[in-house]
Amino acid sequence: MCLISWIIVTLTTVLAASVPCLAAAPTPRSPADPLLPYLQDDDPQAHAQVLTALREQGVSPCRALSAYARNPNSRVRGNAVDAMNDAGCADFQAYSGYLLDASAGVIVALIDAAERRVMKDAVPFLLGSLPDRRRIVTGQGTWSLGEKAHHALMVITCQSFHYDPSAPRDDQRNAMTRWRQWYLAKKDLTRDEWVQEGIGRARDYAGRDYEPYRVEGLRLLALIGSPALPTLRKLLARRPGDVQAEVVCLPDEPPRVTDAVPCALVVRNASSQPLAIAPPPDGLEVRISRIDAPTGEPGPARGGPPPADRALPSAPANAPPPDRAAGILAAFADRLVDLAPGEVLRYEFSAGPVLSAGRYRVRATLADLAADLTQDAIPLDGAPERRDGKAVPRTGGAPAAIEAEAVVRFEQ
Repeated sequence: MCLISWIIVTLTTVLAASVPCLAAAPTPRSPADPLLPYLQDDDPQAHAQVLTALREQGVSPCRALSAYARNPNSRVRGNAVDAMNDAGCADFQAYSGYLLDASAGVIVALIDAAERRVMKDAVPFLLGSLPDRRRIVTGQGTWSLGEKAHHALMVITCQSFHYDPSAPRDDQRNAMTRWRQWYLAKKDLTRDEWVQEGIGRARDYAGRDYEPYRVEGLRLLALIGSPALPTLRKLLARRPGDVQAEVVCLPDEPPRVTDAVPCALVVRNASSQPLAIAPPPDGLEVRISRIDAPTGEPGPARGGPPPADRALPSAPANAPPPDRAAGILAAFADRLVDLAPGEVLRYEFSAGPVLSAGRYRVRATLADLAADLTQDAIPLDGAPERRDGKAVPRTGGAPAAIEAEAVVRFEQ
């Protein structure tokens, strides 16, 4: 009995002493993922490094990055979708693992990819995203996921069915149903056929008397892009004098050099029909110059840049694509304002303070993308048309900027 007890105690001691050795034994580890640090970083340079690493490995980016749909980190998943977009992955099936993702950031990345790569197969996903009211805030502005999906649908399908995010739910459902029925009937057509049908639909909308439909038609033409430009130009055509502008400065009393005088650029539709204008995101430009300054005396506003340029705050807008033609049309679509006959818009600004007493010319300039698009002699790439090696000047139509000026006398 004593021998048995001694054996049990000895075995227990040996096992207890061996446990730390077993715990300290190395365990096999899976190799570190070289892409993960880049996908955890929101810097665009990190996205480029992801693609560089995949090219060096000779791996398909679309296939490799689709596997990150199972990663628990939503930032990694969203950046993986962005990297697929940058890699040119244009088959919507490659993104299938991300379609039910609960992260708003991932859905935004999917919508961006679908629009940029013009994925026809993404239409059902985008239709399902229309009611999504979650909002995204960026340096370019704020918008809902549904608004982004709506924009992408118009770009991809070249169609619009009166969907309004602010309309009653029943009206939204009716518009979605019409869009879904159209897609089911036309999904096997070529995109060129979608484009031509969309131009006809947009032309019909733009010719209506109902202002929301008219704006919808003009906006759709802009989002269709260059193929719709001839039609858009005809609809935007205006004569000199159709848009009138004046600068109004109304100080409470004769202003002194230290005062900031309240002013406004007043823009009026002086024609007998609706007109569209589209101020760019840069807003209103104001220049103040002294018109009676002694020789050699500068005349810019005190404390401001020479000359005194100020930009009014602009409404949020999606960043324009790198291509200049697409950028101008996209900016027009986002900034479009429809003016009824006799309707007036006011753009408020301040003039002053100035350096010294005297008479100052206050000039306000509002660039107008709508008028710029009607200049047939100027291609949208910004280069003037050339004939026999010489630049061709602008011909006809209204000027591409709305300008007016007033004179303000500042006292010492």
